[in-house]
Amino acid sequence: MIPSELVYKVSGETATPVKPITLAAAGLRERAHLQEWVIANPEILGDGVLVITSEFDRWVSQAGKDPDRLDVLGLETSGRLVVAELKRDTAPESVSLQAINYAARASRFTPELLAEAYLEFCGKATEDAPKDATEALTALMTHAPDLTVETIENPRIVLVAGEFPPRVTSSVVWLSERGVDISLVRVQAYEWGDSHAITVSRIWPVPNLEEFVVAPTRVERTTQRPAPLPSAPWTEDDLQRLIDLNVSATILKTMDLCAIRPNEWVGGDEVQAATGRPIGAHRGDYGGFGVTLSRKFQRSNQPFEMNYGAGGNYLQYYRLAPELAEIWRRQRGLAAPVSIVVAGTLA
Repeated sequence: MIPSELVYKVSGETATPVKPITLAAAGLRERAHLQEWVIANPEILGDGVLVITSEFDRWVSQAGKDPDRLDVLGLETSGRLVVAELKRDTAPESVSLQAINYAARASRFTPELLAEAYLEFCGKATEDAPKDATEALTALMTHAPDLTVETIENPRIVLVAGEFPPRVTSSVVWLSERGVDISLVRVQAYEWGDSHAITVSRIWPVPNLEEFVVAPTRVERTTQRPAPLPSAPWTEDDLQRLIDLNVSATILKTMDLCAIRPNEWVGGDEVQAATGRPIGAHRGDYGGFGVTLSRKFQRSNQPFEMNYGAGGNYLQYYRLAPELAEIWRRQRGLAAPVSIVVAGTLA
């Protein structure tokens, strides 16, 4: 059987096989070498990944602080997190469970908490490094414009190791078949004269057979994806139903503030101050509203517009069209916007 990878050193017209060795035999360490390679070359974790932090250990629960350290946390341009667990040599049987545990914890991040972790990770060593949490959040939103609590809550897992035993590959295949996005990346060292060569190969998931073939019936064989939910105009009945569903205080207060200031941008910080909700719960309320829209209204668009950075601070802002604002005020019994008369002119 041909090995999964053959490496040759070429000199002139001669190709000489290179001897594979373990990272340990090459004198390479997990944190000082493998982890630093991944940080310096985040493409090991996938295209367009920005490293947010490494050795992250600021986990807390009702029982207190948890000292476990997440090796590397990355962010895709889609706004999805990448949880990477690194093992220098053969991955232990527990590595899958360990990575799932970290993914579950990472799913509780908010964009603001990610910005804090990124700020701490970057430090202030270079001119390009963010100087405060606002600049860090701006950098993350520039890299991943769609970053929200919803995109964060389902991280992708990457296991990086020198070797994966059958018990690990078996569990990873089983998890993949049940919808968990998990990859195996193998790192192999080779003797190379007085130094070493390193190769990085994704061994799971393997390419689909259809990626290698051209067939006239390929389109007909693919599984049909569900049609995207429509974007539909909001009606008076829709708004009344929204009230009757007893949605979160965050959504109601967003609508209320926008309704009494129609066509003006209302900052998310103002909504949070009015509700008193913790920042994590505040962001989660908007994510939960997306689920309500898809399940209860079969639509993709909110009744209000959203825009990052529309005001003085770089955060989410909301605005309601005047006609919807008038309907919402009437349904909620809110006072109409105050008009001021200045020198005979209505302002």
